[in-house]
Amino acid sequence: QITNVSNIARDAQVARQTVQGHFEILDDTLIGFWLSPWKLKRATKQVAHSKFYFFDPGVARALSGRLPYPPTQEELGPLLETFILNEIRAYLAYTNRHYPLHFWRTPDGVEVDIFCETAGSFVALECKASARWDNRYQRGLKRIREEMRPATVKCIGIYTGGREASFDNMRILPVMDFLKELWGGNIIE
Repeated sequence: QITNVSNIARDAQVARQTVQGHFEILDDTLIGFWLSPWKLKRATKQVAHSKFYFFDPGVARALSGRLPYPPTQEELGPLLETFILNEIRAYLAYTNRHYPLHFWRTPDGVEVDIFCETAGSFVALECKASARWDNRYQRGLKRIREEMRPATVKCIGIYTGGREASFDNMRILPVMDFLKELWGGNIIE
């Protein structure tokens, strides 16, 4: 994912509009897409810049020249997040659900990777490329649930571990279990 077009423009020493134009071409040709930040209805200050994702996690690796090498630990998180996000987009398209997807982030760095407002509720997802789930990974999920009261938010953690768990009334699912539940219609209804 790419989060800051201004930084890319500065690093490349070109105008921000030029970089933005290139990303818009990628979006128009379905090579990638923008994930916009979700805004609470209240006046809580939140991050305003969209994130750009490629249609496939391997595209970013190929463009970076890293494709022949095993992914580093730093790469695994964004790769997993991109994979999950694209699976959700495919699920929504195939099931003819036109729910917009977002991310949510506060200025102090608390984030939810994927946030979806459905017809009757909200779904918040946190992706971690870790074999063990750590309670600190739930920070964003806990915060969004607190901010959204009294609305119902289904909070789910997704990780590369092997067993389902539950912490603070939040389901923590291995990637394959999450995908089975998603395509079975149990995550986003």
